[in-house]
Amino acid sequence: MDKTTNVVYPNQIALLAFIASFTFKVVMLPQYLAGSAGRSSVIAMAYMMTIEVMEFVIIYGVISRTSLLQAHIPPPLKAAFILLIVGSSYFKTVILSAEAVSYISTTLFDNGLWRLIVLAYMPCLVYIAYKGGNVLARTAQIVFWFIAASLLFNVLFAQFRGDAGNLLPAEFSGRVMKACDRHMVWFGDFTPFLFLTSAKPGKPQRLRLPVMIFVCFFSAVAFMVVFITAYGGGAVMVSNAFNKIAVFNRISLLLGTVDFPTVCSWLMMSVIKLAVIVYGVVEGISYYVKKRFAVALLTGVALACTLFFGVTNMDVSYKIATSPLRYAIGAVEYLLPPAVYLAVRVCDKTSRRFDSAVQNAALLREEGKCREGKV
Repeated sequence: MDKTTNVVYPNQIALLAFIASFTFKVVMLPQYLAGSAGRSSVIAMAYMMTIEVMEFVIIYGVISRTSLLQAHIPPPLKAAFILLIVGSSYFKTVILSAEAVSYISTTLFDNGLWRLIVLAYMPCLVYIAYKGGNVLARTAQIVFWFIAASLLFNVLFAQFRGDAGNLLPAEFSGRVMKACDRHMVWFGDFTPFLFLTSAKPGKPQRLRLPVMIFVCFFSAVAFMVVFITAYGGGAVMVSNAFNKIAVFNRISLLLGTVDFPTVCSWLMMSVIKLAVIVYGVVEGISYYVKKRFAVALLTGVALACTLFFGVTNMDVSYKIATSPLRYAIGAVEYLLPPAVYLAVRVCDKTSRRFDSAVQNAALLREEGKCREGKV
């Protein structure tokens, strides 16, 4: 079971990729980008999503061959790669968990208690991460249909008086690059995928992954377009964008607010997204410490304590996420996948040559023995 727990099918990877990429790009990030880039925030989103898609293609190039844990990489180099993923994943878990807790406390409750929500959230994340990538992927398959139904409902019954003129003037300027630089922590979501291994796909599954990559890019950018056309210059004042956009539908005009399914679908996505990152922490530390259950339990305790006593509100979370620490996280998220890909390709070739040389030497020895026997 330990050898197969992280083997997932390409269609499962596609679902995980969509949820991991989309979830936290439609809550607070639109407001943050609008505050930095104004009406050009759509360009900022498209630019960063292009880089993120390229990152995913590189990572899939690795896991379609092997996982980082099973790759024939020198142990010190592999240990360094894994340590970087653990550090980056822990940092992003704290930042995004704070955003999720804030969303829940303001959307589902009048003023929900931060710590009580953390206590409800953390055991679920830790348990899914502890069970491994295969269970995580199956969970994504189960809840995806509810998420898809909720998103389709909002698309089909959408009704708001957006103004396409709010997108203008838009230009690729210094403000766009500043917005991308300042909010890079909200992008680069796929490094924990390096612990997965893609099973050999059948013909029906080969088309789903490229389609889902396009959907990841299109969904985030399209949502940003809708957000700016709806709110224009006032977008900088609108938090929890996903929930605000969901209010604009025809059913709400007849029955009152019906955003509860939308909130529930986002909660499901947030659990899976955060579980993916926590999985990166648990799987990485388990490489050094072989007691997986203890690692998962202590990871949950550490995260809860960090949220209890360190990152106690969204202001603190945003300051940390936009601090100079973001450059270290960005370096891991964007530079580590190409480094792993290069190491896997080079070491695989070396390993194959070595195996071939060993086989040839064995054959020569056998031939020698046969000749000696004849003599």
